[in-house]
Amino acid sequence: MAKRWIGGLAGFVIVLILVGCGSQGATGQVESLSPGDMKEALQNSDKVYVLVTDASEEEKRDEYIKVVEENIEEINVKEINAQNQKILEGDMDLNEIGLEGSELFQSLSYYEDGQLQNRISLKTQKYQTLEGREQAIQKFINETSS
Repeated sequence: MAKRWIGGLAGFVIVLILVGCGSQGATGQVESLSPGDMKEALQNSDKVYVLVTDASEEEKRDEYIKVVEENIEEINVKEINAQNQKILEGDMDLNEIGLEGSELFQSLSYYEDGQLQNRISLKTQKYQTLEGREQAIQKFINETSS
């Protein structure tokens, strides 16, 4: 009887811990989209954040996704890899999707009503330190989300 009570109590404590952990920290996420889905998101969203990667190496692409996820709080970001097969084969280009402007690759952009409003480069060589890049991302999010 005591073992059941202890087991039940332990299960309850685990649930409380998981619920507590889930409610803290960043709640935003990066969602990878196909070119068609990205085009639809840009056309149908009032406000959207877009991460454009062009990494053929999955490790490098994951690095950019991770740095954005670590620095967003309550926003969701749409990601597209410019190395997507449809883009590489010429079935769809970035302008056709609605992505435009200079320094597009390895960038985080903010669009309103399908129009580019602001963009920040995520390339490490643009910053003196990795902390500087993180601070720039946080400032970008704060300025565009208010």
